[in-house]
Amino acid sequence: MGNEDTKVYLGLDIGFGDVKIVAAFPTDGSEPPEVQRHHGRLFTKFPTAIASAKEGIIGDLGEAEEEYLFNGRKYLVGPPALQCREVFSTRDITFLITYAPLLVYRAIEHLSEKRAIPLVDLLNGKIRLCLGVPLAYFHERRTELLKALEDCRVSGNRISFESVDIRAQGQGILFDFMLDNSGTPLPGRLNFNILIVDIGFNTVDILGVIQGRPSREWSDMLEGGGIVRISGQIQSHLTKNFGFSLPEQAVKDVLQKESISLYGVEKDLSGIIRTVSQGYADWLLQEISSRWDGFLKRADRMIVAGGGAIYVRHHFLEKYPRGFLHLPERPEYANAFGFYKYLRAVRDDQSG
Repeated sequence: MGNEDTKVYLGLDIGFGDVKIVAAFPTDGSEPPEVQRHHGRLFTKFPTAIASAKEGIIGDLGEAEEEYLFNGRKYLVGPPALQCREVFSTRDITFLITYAPLLVYRAIEHLSEKRAIPLVDLLNGKIRLCLGVPLAYFHERRTELLKALEDCRVSGNRISFESVDIRAQGQGILFDFMLDNSGTPLPGRLNFNILIVDIGFNTVDILGVIQGRPSREWSDMLEGGGIVRISGQIQSHLTKNFGFSLPEQAVKDVLQKESISLYGVEKDLSGIIRTVSQGYADWLLQEISSRWDGFLKRADRMIVAGGGAIYVRHHFLEKYPRGFLHLPERPEYANAFGFYKYLRAVRDDQSG
């Protein structure tokens, strides 16, 4: 296990909407195309959706969904949970802390499935993990999350990590900007003044960076300011026009598809989504301008990332110069990719 080639580097962004995964494994030349395209790294995700598993009246009819035993109860996780009537609300930090071990386990199982690696091989101390906590909760809840992951047991299996590091959301985006793919610092980007706008499902984490270091004074979190503001309006539209009531997590899926199937007929929602997204972008730009305009005028860069970046990027490009505004190539994965790069950067210190 001391051999660096056996390590699995796992950057994980457990958001209120999706669990984003960036990982690299020992290479053997048989990587699937999606891994080969990204130079040995895997980018993948699944919904942050959990529901209690219930006994059905159909017995053994149909295909059974995978159930996970966690803290004495059985759960469905990811896409199967979205089909349940009572999928849990994910808009609360306590939810993320409580169920983080279950979501981390499912992420590792997801990697096992993607790479056809026996799950037991991944659970046995080969993983170096870095994940994030929403900015406002970093100092308050970081230790609690670390303790939860120290004794991570799901379905009778215990996950043993080689190392676990927890960073604030937004720091991953900073690492993604400052480090190359191997974790080596990019000299021209180390001492920048930057405003990072991380648009998630529930929150917008805004991280001020002065001379390459995060600044508490210029950092804050907009609770309930993420794309949940868009999904809430789409949810109201569906209820008013189609009598269609969906949980928040399912509406997020509708946003991504820009359509919904009603009685077998596909309904195009791209127009209303564009309209609502315009209003959301106007609101967010006003929030940033009113509170961070003084900082931005002295900054070298503004970075807009997170899953919500796709809904506002054109509006931000209309307001800020292209050389000033930085949009990561894969904005939804910027935190997870940055956490992965961070692990690569500190690998020599951790290898002993």
